[in-house]
Amino acid sequence: MNRIKNYNQVVNSISENSAVIIAKTQGCNVCMPVTLRLSEMMNDYPTIPLYEVYIEDVPEFRGQHLVFTVPTIIVFFEGKEVHRESRFINWENLDSLLSNIK
Repeated sequence: MNRIKNYNQVVNSISENSAVIIAKTQGCNVCMPVTLRLSEMMNDYPTIPLYEVYIEDVPEFRGQHLVFTVPTIIVFFEGKEVHRESRFINWENLDSLLSNIK
């Protein structure tokens, strides 16, 4: 998993064919287990890059992508957002979506 440290990296990351970004904060207790589970899931999709964004590091991400709560997982395909889940993640839906875009 790559850590994004500025908004230009976000723009470059989502311009790829597909990408998954998890937005989180340093003090979020829910973010760590969600991140671990997402990382494990993404092992099945090695061609889809996974990025993490700490809102404290890149506050523009929160505004530009309307992140109101963390953790938020956003899936991009061909530069467009195709899926978003926040806080309570439906892992089966996410897995199904990723298997269709890989």
